[in-house]
Amino acid sequence: MFINHILNKFAHFNLTEEEIQETRKILRLQQYKKNSLFLKKGEHSTRIGLLVKGLMYAYTIDSNGEEQIHNVFYPSSSHDIVFNYEAYIQAEPSQVFYKFYQDSTIIVLDIAEVKQLYQQFPRFYQLEMLIMQPQFLQALFQNKLLRAGSAPEKIAILKRQSPEIFKLFPSAYIASYLGIHRNTFNRAMHKL
Repeated sequence: MFINHILNKFAHFNLTEEEIQETRKILRLQQYKKNSLFLKKGEHSTRIGLLVKGLMYAYTIDSNGEEQIHNVFYPSSSHDIVFNYEAYIQAEPSQVFYKFYQDSTIIVLDIAEVKQLYQQFPRFYQLEMLIMQPQFLQALFQNKLLRAGSAPEKIAILKRQSPEIFKLFPSAYIASYLGIHRNTFNRAMHKL
């Protein structure tokens, strides 16, 4: 069952049998079709997702009506936790959309239900911090990408950090994620 996915992901947390039973009550396995949304711009971030199968991305729409990709998500990586931490921590509506690139399976936790478990299991607050840690690391990584000067530098940083992205997403999506025009991205890739 999908509880095993959670247990494997957070094995170092050593959940007790009682904690597992209570956690099982708030987990929901959901299926989403390609192009459906997990979170819309303007909505509040009230759920955390753990991507089990499929691909998704976070984006905004620029003045030309084009999607500008801010983040990508895929299973079995530090990119599998789907959560708009910025909107959550600031208690503001999301400024980005979260869209499924493929038919996907995701484990969903309602944040309010997780917080109710804090009274019974105070150490679950630590678990929340473990879930948030990849969000902080991703923000630092994106800052590093923004500071990189050239397209080849940005591509090299991404290849070192997350080489699997190049196998999972089309080049136009990767170029958008890096903030590079797709023609510039393709020229830089041919030089590498």
